[in-house]
Amino acid sequence: MNTNTPTTPSPSALKPLLGAAACVLLGSIFLLRPVAPDEQPPATRAAASATTHPDPSSTPTSPTAATSRPQRASATLSSTAAEVPVAGDGPAGDHAVQHLMDSSTPADLPRAQEKHLVALASRIWKAEVTGAGRQEWPTYFSDRQLRAAYRDVRIQAGIARTAPNHRVRVHLVWAGTDPAGQNEDGRTAQMLFTRHNNAWQPLR
Repeated sequence: MNTNTPTTPSPSALKPLLGAAACVLLGSIFLLRPVAPDEQPPATRAAASATTHPDPSSTPTSPTAATSRPQRASATLSSTAAEVPVAGDGPAGDHAVQHLMDSSTPADLPRAQEKHLVALASRIWKAEVTGAGRQEWPTYFSDRQLRAAYRDVRIQAGIARTAPNHRVRVHLVWAGTDPAGQNEDGRTAQMLFTRHNNAWQPLR
């Protein structure tokens, strides 16, 4: 009859087991302990700081700033084109467009003269794109045929600035429905004028 009795592990055999259990226990305590900000890795501290204290320069100051419509052009004028931001709000936005054009370059003509030239250029440009009233400037329109007329033309804003050779260049921003039926504002145009017989004449 076999009467084996359980054997008690020797102290030397228990040491590795007790050491492993102690390592597991200490690791669990370390993982569960809250980590202070100073003990966090640099990347973790930076991410936490950015979440808690966002950079004021990257935070929209108002709902309008966060959802504003992108501008279609910069508020600058060059010798070849007048480019201004256009709100796309119809006649209600024309005053803002005019203000931007006025502030884009320093005025260098008397105000009354500038207003006269802008009004004159507006009339001629409407005749250019609609065909109506071209008989007032027969020399200017003598050899130009109107291929297709625009409708609902509106001059949104305009400025006049001096140009070389004692001339004046008028920059216009206008709106209208093109021959394909697309209505759009923010279109740009330029007209060049010279003084002849004490009157301003448009030049091609």
